[in-house]
Amino acid sequence: MKDICTVILASGSSRRLGFNKLLVKIDKKTVIERSIEPFLTSLIDRIFIVVGFEKERIIKAVERYSVVIIENPLYQKGMSESIKAALPFIKDYRGVFFQLGDRPFVDKTLIEEMIHVFKTHNKNIIVPVYRRQKGHPVLIRLAPYIKEISNIKGDKGLREIIDKYVENVVFIESHEGIIVGLDTEEDIENLKKRGYEIEKNQG
Repeated sequence: MKDICTVILASGSSRRLGFNKLLVKIDKKTVIERSIEPFLTSLIDRIFIVVGFEKERIIKAVERYSVVIIENPLYQKGMSESIKAALPFIKDYRGVFFQLGDRPFVDKTLIEEMIHVFKTHNKNIIVPVYRRQKGHPVLIRLAPYIKEISNIKGDKGLREIIDKYVENVVFIESHEGIIVGLDTEEDIENLKKRGYEIEKNQG
């Protein structure tokens, strides 16, 4: 049994924004790069990136990192297909982080804290929360749920699993970065107001 890996879901088509949000640059670094970097720790054995929409551009953006690319040809059917595409690669890991590719403000301290809780508690799922709102990443002990995960559908991701097995979840109070994504032009404008330099990088 291998220890802990990370799956970053980076296959979506950013329909609400109209261009690929993962390639937006925040202070000269793409969203997908900023989403990878907190997981670059010796506590994590492997990072997998699931790609689909504009996969060549995403692969090029992450080429300097030691990651494994997983292709999801069914990305238009929702997030669940990306999770299922990763299962053959991650089935032997004890714990798996599932992270969204558009979470550029998660910090490494949170990742390390989640791993500590995972290894010292007898719960199977670790979820960060900010002001009672559940965020990402989620760290899950895969084996008990792999069969159910293989049957999820649509864009719900792991929400159904978390809700169904809430007695096996540890919620960790965290910071705003676990819920801040880039879905709309308003989200981008809000980052500019906070002083970030934004390049849309539409290709």
